[in-house]
Amino acid sequence: MFYLSKVTAVLVLYDVTEVIFDCLDNLKNIKIIIVDNGNNNLKIINKIKKEYIFEKYFKLKKNIGFGRANNLAFKYVKTQYTLLIEPDVIINELNIVNLIKTLETYPNAGVVVPRIKDLNNQADTILDDFEENRKTKRSNFENEISNQLSTKPILGDVCINFSIACILLVNNHVIKKIGLFNKKYFIYWEDFELFRRLKLNKIAAIKSYSSIAKHLWKKSTHANILSQFIIDAHHIKSAYLYFNVKKNHAKIFKKSFLYIFRFLTYLLILNIKKSLKNLARLYGIYLFLKR
Repeated sequence: MFYLSKVTAVLVLYDVTEVIFDCLDNLKNIKIIIVDNGNNNLKIINKIKKEYIFEKYFKLKKNIGFGRANNLAFKYVKTQYTLLIEPDVIINELNIVNLIKTLETYPNAGVVVPRIKDLNNQADTILDDFEENRKTKRSNFENEISNQLSTKPILGDVCINFSIACILLVNNHVIKKIGLFNKKYFIYWEDFELFRRLKLNKIAAIKSYSSIAKHLWKKSTHANILSQFIIDAHHIKSAYLYFNVKKNHAKIFKKSFLYIFRFLTYLLILNIKKSLKNLARLYGIYLFLKR
């Protein structure tokens, strides 16, 4: 309980599923702040409010996005650490304590993350990297070293370039110096941008071998056409923001024509799913250009 008193958990809800109860059941001895981005089932929300205790519960009039919602909650955290956790992530108290102990072993680190189990209950054993590093042309020597690192099992605490933001233990006094998520990102790529900023400021991010969480991938929200359209659109917009693409870049016009062509082609053969996916990508370009 001593270690758990040092942390506040922050959850952002949008069209949340009942998987959140598995998440919250493991956080009952931890301070919790919830940001309700809307479009949520009233029965689920009422059950959450009835059965769990919160420091704060923010009900927003509109969806402000994942990053900005976390930023809002972060302002109200009074503990030493913040556990940013998505509703489809399950981590027990022992593993949370191990995360805190790891962060206190490296007090100048900004973020600590656990190893993450997938739906098959397999824990990750390799390190992830920035998207630009995966695409950059490198020498044979650099590629050889990179391949050795990417396939090397994690056997202890290790500095990392990147981890998805489904669960992050944040060292508040360090992160407040550089800010949490960039408000330009509505959803997607805000985690890449945060980790890139950590690296640019020479602040360590660490993966803890002693802590494991389970991520029920894409189970936190109901799967429907509208939510998938929003996801596909903002994935494109945020990618262009992350790579600092200029609005007049030829790639944007080439991609626009490609998405229009694919949208119409798939529509003609009645592949509605792929047709809508390309329409969403086209809309993502529109959102990028109009910002």
